[in-house]
Amino acid sequence: MSSNQFRLIAPPTTAFHIDGSLNLEVVERHAQLLVDTTVNGLFVAGSTGEGQSLSTDERIRSAQRWMDVTSGTDLEVIIQVGHNSLPDAVALAEHAQRIGADSIAASSPCYFKPAGVEELIEFLVPVAAAAGDLPFYFYEIPPLTNVVLPMAEFLEKAKPRIPNLVGLKYSNIDLMQMQQCVCMNDGEFEVLFGSDQQLLAAVALGARGAVGSTYNFAAPLYRRMLAAFDRGDHEEARKLQAKSVEIVAIMARHSFLSACKLLLTELGIESGPVRPPIRNLTSQQREELLADLHVAGVFDLQRTAVPEATGVMVDGQESE
Repeated sequence: MSSNQFRLIAPPTTAFHIDGSLNLEVVERHAQLLVDTTVNGLFVAGSTGEGQSLSTDERIRSAQRWMDVTSGTDLEVIIQVGHNSLPDAVALAEHAQRIGADSIAASSPCYFKPAGVEELIEFLVPVAAAAGDLPFYFYEIPPLTNVVLPMAEFLEKAKPRIPNLVGLKYSNIDLMQMQQCVCMNDGEFEVLFGSDQQLLAAVALGARGAVGSTYNFAAPLYRRMLAAFDRGDHEEARKLQAKSVEIVAIMARHSFLSACKLLLTELGIESGPVRPPIRNLTSQQREELLADLHVAGVFDLQRTAVPEATGVMVDGQESE
């Protein structure tokens, strides 16, 4: 697969007003940034979008807004419908299908956890079915769900019961397991890799796409890395991956999601605070973070964006 065919999918943040209510006004500008920086799609209500901190009604409204704004663009829309409540997950899947999403994904319930693969499948069967024939990805993210199950076994046993299962959104650093999933049935399943700082390794092992927080603002960095890998310049590819590691380490040191929102705000997408229990940054912490990000050259990445981007369509009108 060539670098320009590799799918980079950004999980957008969910913007809030200072009072904590949804701010859907910024979605148009956020979508335009993704188009301008050669992102292929978006993953709505994932971890970066604080999906599990939103009410079901907020998730429905946010998904609808993203669908409205991306209409007329080439951006693929995956809506994450995972929920601890099975009826709510089913309702979100039905809504995603109704509004024309390209596909859905669902994480495992994480309060009452499935004891094994069979229990996880039992939960997911009605969720996937509620989306009709939309492609379905299981959202594998054990660092947050604390559900650790063998994914190759899951794919093998789930496919007969979930006909629309097409793969995984794989936010797991177990690269051995990832390769097992990539190779299953001669590449039947698509593995969208979810660890930005390890993307180069995943590409070498056969990943065909990726979903990652830093693609919201640093997609050009990864496009250059993928192109270097394509032409066999592995030294340059490793250098660019090391820059990704540097950026992720800075953000993690300062509270990752708060850092992501601050960075987007600096790019003109007013993202507001994070919701508790995630920590918001103090003024001093924000200044230190911005200084570190400037030293790392994060804001220079925007200069490599594709100059002739297609405008985002909103209510039938092209934005400027």
